[in-house]
Amino acid sequence: MPLLRITHQRGAFTEAQKAQLAEQLTAAILIAEAGADTPAGRSLAYVVFDEVDPTTSWYVGGKPDTNPPKGGRFLFDVVFPVGACTQAEKTALHETINRIIANTLDVDGSFPHRAGDWVFVHEVPNGSWGASGQTIGIREINHVVGGAPERSEYFERLLAAQARVREAHGFPSEERRGQALPAAA
Repeated sequence: MPLLRITHQRGAFTEAQKAQLAEQLTAAILIAEAGADTPAGRSLAYVVFDEVDPTTSWYVGGKPDTNPPKGGRFLFDVVFPVGACTQAEKTALHETINRIIANTLDVDGSFPHRAGDWVFVHEVPNGSWGASGQTIGIREINHVVGGAPERSEYFERLLAAQARVREAHGFPSEERRGQALPAAA
């Protein structure tokens, strides 16, 4: 159930390029989140293009960005549940998004030529994602999208480690919510 919001400068893409990008980037975000590009995953993977006027709404160095690099500038906001992917998988996603944009626009995608194209991976904490009126997390999402079974080893270990941290530091459990906390020593 990944979400990719692409903020881009007006005129950066043709409609054909948007369609090509949506197809290729959907595969990339599904592989990063679930380890598999499945029909179930595709039915829940969103790519949203958010076009901005570079002369009135996109500033670089405090000035309107009237001289962007070929193709413009881009911000890629990828939203996953926490535990969806490792740092290595995030790095691979950064590289994949850069390669897809460079190929689509026929530009040099190497650093620093495309240093103004930023990819942000936002991880939604477990329990903070909702769908169909239910709170869901990485376990449910991986199941629904048909994620690779081997992914569960990573996120189960991560979720267990987070629970141990909460317990070790005395964070109240859901069962204790609303009860008085013990006085600090």
